Amino acid sequence: MRIETYDFSETGRSLVKGSDKGADWPVVYMIAGDSEAYIGETCSIGNRFSQHLANEERRKLKRICIILDDQFNKSAVLDIEQSLIQLCGADGKFKLQNQNSGQSSKHNYYQREIYANKLPDIWSELIRLGLAKHDLDFIRNSNLFKYSPYTALTPEQTEVSNEVVMGIVESIESGNHGAAIINGSAGTGKTVLAINMMFSLVSASRGATDPSEIIEGFTDEQLAIHELRRIVKERGPLDVALVVPMTSIRKTLQKVFKATGNGLKSSMVIGPFDAAKKHYDVLFVDESHRLARRANISNMGDFDDTCRKLGMDPETSTQLDWIVRSSDYQVLFYDQEQTVRGSDITPEQLASTLPEYDRYDLVTQLRCRGGDDYIHYLERIFECRQARHQEVLDYDLRIFDDADEMVQAIRRLDSEIGLSRNVAGYSWKWRTKGMTSEAVKESGLYDIEIGPYRYVWNMSNVEWILRPESADEIGCIHTTQGYDLNYVGVIFGPEIDYDEETNRITVDPSKYYDINAKKGTDPETVRRYVINAYRVLMTRGIKGCYVYACNDCLKSYLKQYI
Repeated sequence: MRIETYDFSETGRSLVKGSDKGADWPVVYMIAGDSEAYIGETCSIGNRFSQHLANEERRKLKRICIILDDQFNKSAVLDIEQSLIQLCGADGKFKLQNQNSGQSSKHNYYQREIYANKLPDIWSELIRLGLAKHDLDFIRNSNLFKYSPYTALTPEQTEVSNEVVMGIVESIESGNHGAAIINGSAGTGKTVLAINMMFSLVSASRGATDPSEIIEGFTDEQLAIHELRRIVKERGPLDVALVVPMTSIRKTLQKVFKATGNGLKSSMVIGPFDAAKKHYDVLFVDESHRLARRANISNMGDFDDTCRKLGMDPETSTQLDWIVRSSDYQVLFYDQEQTVRGSDITPEQLASTLPEYDRYDLVTQLRCRGGDDYIHYLERIFECRQARHQEVLDYDLRIFDDADEMVQAIRRLDSEIGLSRNVAGYSWKWRTKGMTSEAVKESGLYDIEIGPYRYVWNMSNVEWILRPESADEIGCIHTTQGYDLNYVGVIFGPEIDYDEETNRITVDPSKYYDINAKKGTDPETVRRYVINAYRVLMTRGIKGCYVYACNDCLKSYLKQYI
């Protein structure tokens, strides 16, 4: 592998066109200026060079670096192009001019691993050339990488994206309202897909397709975006937003949008109350199962006022009603198994509010290295129908007899590879709520007591995952839902146990302290919320999940499988 650098000028074009691989060889290239860059691939860099020189936006760029390798083929350069777009987009050295993540969705091809192993050397060389600044581990732990709009979609995600975008096109052309619901369990890439589709719509509002971004004709994705651009040219830019019910992840995504730029703005990531203030062409709703109804919510007055302003009955309306009233087309990302509070909208309310919609399903697990096998394994364990122990390949799943041994193991992993956190069920009162870390240390106060060990709950509700000091705290479901971790340590509290006689996971509501999950809720529903919360917590870790159970019966039960 080598990287050749030329001036981005007619002189540089002549030199490239006359080189041995200037006319008929697959390459990846990066064109860079002072603050912006563009990344692409081609089998004819000489011709592509000419196309870029004719592009007004590219003219501000100054040099082109061409990545060459005698082993490159078309699939390899498509894959490396996409990887570099995502990495450079998260690195922050340049604002990318790219309006998509490349021409390839994630797929396997012959000897893909060989080409993937070339990426660290390519990245190191880009750092040496001053075209990148952060190492790969730093970037891959960043939220700008995890939630990048430049992430290549899987074939499954690509198919859903194309069909939804075409549904939006048809709805706009016909003048009819429409909706799509995308069902997917934890880790199936719902948030990434939402951001990717939003980026496509925003890019469609920015102008005509750049000829240098089209390889051979139109792919299904390009056809959908081409149709959108035609509509935008006729009627003006689309007004779109991403509704995120949970405050913490909303703040994170606002930062991602601001840092990405290229048409994305932090103001495009909003809460349900914001969505009710104006009308949108399209609203995407992440974690739509967390939209609220009038039950067990702290801001009841604001909820009622918003309903009345929209001409709705506060007693029977939900935040989903606001979304439908405030937009022509809704794209909802939904997972019934992630409802964890009595205020979450019910499946019945979803069905009654949207009796007609296009349904899509995401089934492939993308977060946990254990894949779909791990997710289904957890389901069978929680439902008490797993017959025997099953090895989860490529996933570090283990149970501990000592709570602090697990807590310290996760803390060590955080210091070694980053993004590793300990979490627990809401099984202890939050006595340190509102206190600073310094005040807690001075007072000697604590929240969680397990034998001789003392711990405190999360000191912050907002972006707790990202704070370095969070490694010394215990997070809850409300600080972790929606986030990825490298490793997660999960403490099963005193409220959850296993009954051998009935072969059933049991929950004692009196030992569960999430008031908004219990108030006005029957014990069986509380049980479902608690189990959902633990299932969500156990799917946060990309590389592994460690477990400790306070109750001996549950610990013995889990030891059969972990």
